[in-house]
This record gives sequence, structure tokens and C-alpha cells, in this order.
Amino acid sequence: MEIIISGFPPETTEDEIKEALESHGAPILEVKIMESNDVDRYTATVDVDTDETGCRVLAEKVNGTVWKGKKLRANYFLSRSS
Repeated sequence: MEIIISGFPPETTEDEIKEALESHGAPILEVKIMESNDVDRYTATVDVDTDETGCRVLAEKVNGTVWKGKKLRANYFLSRSS
């Protein structure tokens, strides 16, 4: 399963994102920060080792939260390999 999270400030690292999501009990496989034309807000794709329900719950927990002063948006998707 994959979650797309947008709104991260540019100084955010992949390790910080992984650590924060794992604190919610999510088994994170990989985090990738995507390049963006918006220099103030970055987007990350997060591969999560869980079922659709677990992914939805995690996305709902993250969506609307504030990270380093920036409001995050999160959505989940079925993985391309599913």
C-alpha cells in the first residue's frame, strides 16, 4: 500500500518521516521525497506494509496534522504491484 503525503517543509528528511509514521505503529517499507516546483512544500510517497484498512487509518491520522508549521495532506493508494 502507498500513502502520498504533501506539505512537508523542504528541510524534512526521509528518515524523519519514517520515524514519525512508525511512531503510529505503521510498518514503513520505504519513504521517497519527490522533487517539487513548490520550494516551500514537498511531497513524499510512503510504502507501508499493511492492508487497505491500516493504510486508510494511517492516512486519516496524518491528514490535517501540522508538521514543523506546515499542514499535511495525506491520501492512500493501492500499490502498483497489488
